[in-house]
Amino acid sequence: MTPSEFSSALIAYCGWSRASVTSYGRSQERNDKVGGVKNSQHCLWLAADVVYSPCPEPGVAEARKRASQLGLRLIREDSHDHLQAL
Repeated sequence: MTPSEFSSALIAYCGWSRASVTSYGRSQERNDKVGGVKNSQHCLWLAADVVYSPCPEPGVAEARKRASQLGLRLIREDSHDHLQAL
């Protein structure tokens, strides 16, 4: 998946789920500063973090299914969902 394809999938996911992007592409320095994992897809513009508004967010099974249909992997974290290219 290219960064452009990821962007399109992210927009589609956010439109479906009423999510807002809180973090997207990052420099390696920024990724290190926020505690991102080594080799983060954020640094390749192939990952984003989202929050949902209005709450509640979609159920995790439903969200993962929709993300997968768009070519995305969803990881539910404590304060947000992380989406990255499959």
